[in-house]
Amino acid sequence: MIRRSDQELYYLTLLTSGFHGLKRGRDQAETFGVGDLTIIDSSTPHDVRMVGSQAPREGGPEVTGVGIDLPVSMMPVPPRQVRDLLGRRLSSREGTGALLADFLLGLDRRACGFQPAEAARLGTVVADLVSAWIARELDAEHTLSPEARQQAVMESVRAFIRANLHDPELTPRTVAAAHNISVSYLHRLFTRDSDGETVAAYIRRQRLRKAYRDLTDPALRGLPVQSIGARCGISGASEFGRAFKAAHGLSPREHRRQACQVSADQATSST
Repeated sequence: MIRRSDQELYYLTLLTSGFHGLKRGRDQAETFGVGDLTIIDSSTPHDVRMVGSQAPREGGPEVTGVGIDLPVSMMPVPPRQVRDLLGRRLSSREGTGALLADFLLGLDRRACGFQPAEAARLGTVVADLVSAWIARELDAEHTLSPEARQQAVMESVRAFIRANLHDPELTPRTVAAAHNISVSYLHRLFTRDSDGETVAAYIRRQRLRKAYRDLTDPALRGLPVQSIGARCGISGASEFGRAFKAAHGLSPREHRRQACQVSADQATSST
Protein backbone atom coordinates (compact mmCIF):
# COMPACT_ATOMS: atom_id res chain seq x y z
CA MET A 1 0.00 0.00 0.00
CA ILE A 2 2.86 2.37 0.81
CA ARG A 3 4.53 1.67 -2.52
CA ARG A 4 1.27 2.32 -4.38
CA SER A 5 0.39 5.58 -2.64
CA ASP A 6 2.39 7.06 0.21
CA GLN A 7 0.47 9.94 1.82
CA GLU A 8 3.76 11.33 3.21
CA LEU A 9 2.40 12.14 6.65
CA TYR A 10 3.76 12.24 10.17
CA TYR A 11 1.50 10.75 12.85
CA LEU A 12 1.98 12.24 16.32
CA THR A 13 0.32 10.59 19.33
CA LEU A 14 0.04 11.60 22.99
CA LEU A 15 -1.27 8.70 25.08
CA THR A 16 -3.69 9.66 27.89
CA SER A 17 -4.68 6.18 29.16
CA GLY A 18 -3.61 2.60 28.61
CA PHE A 19 -0.51 1.43 26.77
CA HIS A 20 0.53 0.71 23.24
CA GLY A 21 3.40 -1.18 21.71
CA LEU A 22 4.99 -0.03 18.47
CA LYS A 23 7.32 -1.84 16.12
CA ARG A 24 8.69 -0.14 12.99
CA GLY A 25 10.17 -2.35 10.30
CA ARG A 26 13.04 -4.33 11.82
CA ASP A 27 13.48 -2.00 14.82
CA GLN A 28 13.03 -3.32 18.32
CA ALA A 29 9.50 -2.87 19.71
CA GLU A 30 8.86 0.05 22.10
CA THR A 31 6.15 0.29 24.76
CA PHE A 32 4.46 3.64 25.43
CA GLY A 33 2.47 4.76 28.45
CA VAL A 34 0.48 7.76 29.63
CA GLY A 35 2.26 11.04 28.92
CA ASP A 36 4.52 9.63 26.22
CA LEU A 37 4.74 11.31 22.83
CA THR A 38 5.60 9.33 19.74
CA ILE A 39 5.91 10.24 16.09
CA ILE A 40 5.89 7.85 13.14
CA ASP A 41 5.56 8.35 9.40
CA SER A 42 3.42 6.88 6.64
CA SER A 43 6.46 5.75 4.65
CA THR A 44 7.61 2.94 6.97
CA PRO A 45 5.58 -0.18 7.81
CA HIS A 46 4.70 -0.34 11.49
CA ASP A 47 2.75 -2.56 13.86
CA VAL A 48 0.80 -1.05 16.77
CA ARG A 49 -0.74 -3.08 19.62
CA MET A 50 -3.10 -1.39 22.11
CA VAL A 51 -3.51 -2.58 25.72
CA GLY A 52 -6.20 -1.13 28.01
CA SER A 53 -5.50 0.42 31.41
CA GLN A 54 -5.30 -1.74 34.55
CA ALA A 55 -8.57 -0.35 35.98
CA PRO A 56 -11.16 -0.92 33.23
CA ARG A 57 -14.29 1.19 33.14
CA GLU A 58 -17.72 -0.13 32.33
CA GLY A 59 -17.54 -1.71 28.91
CA GLY A 60 -13.93 -2.81 29.22
CA PRO A 61 -10.44 -1.29 29.44
CA GLU A 62 -9.66 1.75 27.35
CA VAL A 63 -6.76 3.14 25.41
CA THR A 64 -7.16 6.86 24.74
CA GLY A 65 -4.98 9.58 23.36
CA VAL A 66 -4.76 12.64 21.19
CA GLY A 67 -3.34 12.27 17.70
CA ILE A 68 -2.61 14.59 14.80
CA ASP A 69 -1.57 13.98 11.21
CA LEU A 70 0.82 16.45 9.59
CA PRO A 71 2.06 16.53 6.00
CA VAL A 72 5.81 15.95 5.85
CA SER A 73 6.01 19.01 3.58
CA MET A 74 4.89 21.28 6.46
CA MET A 75 7.93 20.41 8.60
CA PRO A 76 11.01 22.56 8.01
CA VAL A 77 13.30 19.90 9.50
CA PRO A 78 14.51 17.53 6.72
CA PRO A 79 12.89 14.05 6.82
CA ARG A 80 16.32 12.38 7.03
CA GLN A 81 16.82 14.14 10.39
CA VAL A 82 13.31 13.47 11.68
CA ARG A 83 13.93 9.78 10.95
CA ASP A 84 16.08 9.63 14.10
CA LEU A 85 13.01 10.38 16.25
CA LEU A 86 10.54 8.00 14.59
CA GLY A 87 9.17 5.31 16.89
CA ARG A 88 11.03 6.57 19.97
CA ARG A 89 9.45 7.27 23.36
CA LEU A 90 9.58 11.06 23.88
CA SER A 91 8.56 12.88 27.03
CA SER A 92 5.73 15.41 27.29
CA ARG A 93 6.81 16.53 30.76
CA GLU A 94 9.39 19.19 30.03
CA GLY A 95 10.37 21.89 27.59
CA THR A 96 8.60 22.21 24.27
CA GLY A 97 7.19 18.69 24.68
CA ALA A 98 5.20 19.81 27.73
CA LEU A 99 3.99 22.90 25.89
CA LEU A 100 2.94 20.81 22.88
CA ALA A 101 1.11 18.27 25.07
CA ASP A 102 -0.79 20.99 26.98
CA PHE A 103 -1.80 22.61 23.69
CA LEU A 104 -3.01 19.31 22.19
CA LEU A 105 -5.06 18.46 25.28
CA GLY A 106 -6.60 21.93 25.24
CA LEU A 107 -7.50 21.57 21.57
CA ASP A 108 -9.08 18.19 22.27
CA ARG A 109 -11.25 19.59 25.07
CA ARG A 110 -12.46 22.59 23.07
CA ALA A 111 -12.49 21.24 19.52
CA CYS A 112 -16.28 21.38 19.10
CA GLY A 113 -16.38 25.11 19.81
CA PHE A 114 -13.97 26.30 17.13
CA GLN A 115 -15.11 28.13 14.03
CA PRO A 116 -13.65 27.08 10.64
CA ALA A 117 -11.41 30.14 10.46
CA GLU A 118 -10.07 29.44 13.97
CA ALA A 119 -9.42 25.80 13.10
CA ALA A 120 -7.28 26.82 10.11
CA ARG A 121 -5.20 29.20 12.23
CA LEU A 122 -4.82 26.64 15.02
CA GLY A 123 -3.60 24.09 12.49
CA THR A 124 -0.74 26.44 11.65
CA VAL A 125 0.03 26.90 15.36
CA VAL A 126 0.14 23.12 15.86
CA ALA A 127 2.51 22.72 12.91
CA ASP A 128 4.81 25.42 14.33
CA LEU A 129 4.79 23.81 17.79
CA VAL A 130 5.52 20.36 16.41
CA SER A 131 8.36 21.86 14.34
CA ALA A 132 9.82 23.56 17.41
CA TRP A 133 9.50 20.34 19.43
CA ILE A 134 11.18 18.23 16.75
CA ALA A 135 13.94 20.80 16.32
CA ARG A 136 14.58 20.88 20.06
CA GLU A 137 14.70 17.09 20.30
CA LEU A 138 17.21 17.04 17.45
CA ASP A 139 19.06 20.17 18.58
CA ALA A 140 18.26 21.60 15.15
CA GLU A 141 16.42 24.83 15.98
CA HIS A 142 18.40 26.67 13.29
CA THR A 143 16.29 24.82 10.70
CA LEU A 144 13.08 26.58 11.79
CA SER A 145 11.76 29.62 9.99
CA PRO A 146 11.65 32.89 11.97
CA GLU A 147 7.84 32.66 11.97
CA ALA A 148 7.87 29.13 13.48
CA ARG A 149 10.36 30.16 16.17
CA GLN A 150 8.30 33.23 17.03
CA GLN A 151 5.08 31.21 17.24
CA ALA A 152 6.74 28.68 19.54
CA VAL A 153 8.00 31.48 21.80
CA MET A 154 4.52 33.03 21.92
CA GLU A 155 2.86 29.77 22.92
CA SER A 156 5.53 29.23 25.57
CA VAL A 157 5.01 32.77 26.90
CA ARG A 158 1.25 32.29 27.17
CA ALA A 159 1.64 28.93 28.92
CA PHE A 160 4.17 30.42 31.36
CA ILE A 161 1.83 33.30 32.19
CA ARG A 162 -1.17 31.00 32.77
CA ALA A 163 0.91 28.78 35.06
CA ASN A 164 2.17 31.71 37.16
CA LEU A 165 -0.90 33.95 37.55
CA HIS A 166 -0.75 33.42 41.32
CA ASP A 167 2.65 35.15 41.53
CA PRO A 168 2.28 38.90 42.21
CA GLU A 169 5.80 39.34 40.81
CA LEU A 170 4.71 38.12 37.38
CA THR A 171 5.65 41.01 35.09
CA PRO A 172 6.84 41.43 31.50
CA ARG A 173 10.39 41.51 32.84
CA THR A 174 10.10 38.14 34.62
CA VAL A 175 8.38 36.60 31.57
CA ALA A 176 11.18 37.82 29.29
CA ALA A 177 13.87 36.56 31.68
CA ALA A 178 12.25 33.11 31.83
CA HIS A 179 12.48 32.87 28.03
CA ASN A 180 15.97 34.39 27.66
CA ILE A 181 14.74 37.28 25.53
CA SER A 182 14.77 41.04 26.05
CA VAL A 183 11.72 42.90 27.35
CA SER A 184 11.62 45.04 24.21
CA TYR A 185 11.63 41.94 21.96
CA LEU A 186 8.87 40.37 24.08
CA HIS A 187 6.75 43.52 23.68
CA ARG A 188 7.26 43.63 19.91
CA LEU A 189 6.51 39.93 19.50
CA PHE A 190 3.46 40.00 21.76
CA THR A 191 1.92 43.15 20.34
CA ARG A 192 2.25 41.87 16.78
CA ASP A 193 0.76 38.46 17.62
CA SER A 194 -2.03 39.67 19.95
CA ASP A 195 -3.69 42.41 17.86
CA GLY A 196 -2.06 45.17 19.87
CA GLU A 197 -2.67 43.76 23.38
CA THR A 198 0.35 44.31 25.62
CA VAL A 199 1.95 41.67 27.83
CA ALA A 200 0.81 43.48 30.99
CA ALA A 201 -2.76 43.72 29.66
CA TYR A 202 -2.77 40.00 28.83
CA ILE A 203 -1.55 39.10 32.34
CA ARG A 204 -4.24 41.31 33.88
CA ARG A 205 -7.00 39.85 31.67
CA GLN A 206 -5.97 36.27 32.46
CA ARG A 207 -5.90 37.03 36.20
CA LEU A 208 -9.40 38.50 36.12
CA ARG A 209 -10.62 35.62 33.98
CA LYS A 210 -9.27 33.13 36.53
CA ALA A 211 -10.86 35.11 39.38
CA TYR A 212 -14.21 35.04 37.56
CA ARG A 213 -14.06 31.23 37.39
CA ASP A 214 -12.73 30.74 40.93
CA LEU A 215 -15.47 32.86 42.49
CA THR A 216 -18.08 30.46 41.10
CA ASP A 217 -16.20 27.28 42.06
CA PRO A 218 -18.13 25.46 44.84
CA ALA A 219 -14.86 23.99 46.12
CA LEU A 220 -13.55 27.53 46.81
CA ARG A 221 -16.74 28.95 48.30
CA GLY A 222 -15.23 29.03 51.79
CA LEU A 223 -12.34 31.28 50.70
CA PRO A 224 -12.76 35.02 51.30
CA VAL A 225 -13.01 37.18 48.19
CA GLN A 226 -9.66 38.78 48.99
CA SER A 227 -8.03 35.32 49.07
CA ILE A 228 -9.44 34.59 45.61
CA GLY A 229 -7.80 37.78 44.38
CA ALA A 230 -4.50 36.77 45.98
CA ARG A 231 -4.71 33.34 44.27
CA CYS A 232 -4.85 35.24 41.01
CA GLY A 233 -1.91 37.49 41.82
CA ILE A 234 -3.93 40.58 42.87
CA SER A 235 -3.18 41.04 46.56
CA GLY A 236 -4.93 44.36 47.33
CA ALA A 237 -8.66 43.98 48.08
CA SER A 238 -9.58 47.43 46.76
CA GLU A 239 -7.46 47.00 43.62
CA PHE A 240 -9.04 43.60 43.01
CA GLY A 241 -12.56 44.97 43.48
CA ARG A 242 -12.03 47.91 41.10
CA ALA A 243 -10.35 45.84 38.39
CA PHE A 244 -12.95 43.05 38.58
CA LYS A 245 -15.90 45.44 38.37
CA ALA A 246 -14.34 47.31 35.45
CA ALA A 247 -13.88 44.03 33.59
CA HIS A 248 -17.13 42.25 34.45
CA GLY A 249 -19.61 44.94 35.54
CA LEU A 250 -20.08 43.42 39.02
CA SER A 251 -18.02 43.45 42.19
CA PRO A 252 -16.42 40.12 43.14
CA ARG A 253 -18.94 39.69 45.98
CA GLU A 254 -21.88 40.40 43.70
CA HIS A 255 -20.62 37.94 41.12
CA ARG A 256 -20.16 35.20 43.75
CA ARG A 257 -23.59 35.91 45.27
CA GLN A 258 -25.23 35.77 41.86
CA ALA A 259 -23.50 32.48 41.03
CA CYS A 260 -24.57 30.97 44.36
CA GLN A 261 -28.17 32.02 43.73
CA VAL A 262 -28.17 30.46 40.27
CA SER A 263 -26.76 27.24 41.73
CA ALA A 264 -29.40 27.21 44.48
CA ASP A 265 -32.21 27.82 41.97
CA GLN A 266 -30.96 24.96 39.79
CA ALA A 267 -30.84 22.63 42.79
CA THR A 268 -34.40 23.59 43.78
CA SER A 269 -35.77 23.06 40.28
CA SER A 270 -34.12 19.66 39.99
CA THR A 271 -35.82 18.45 43.17
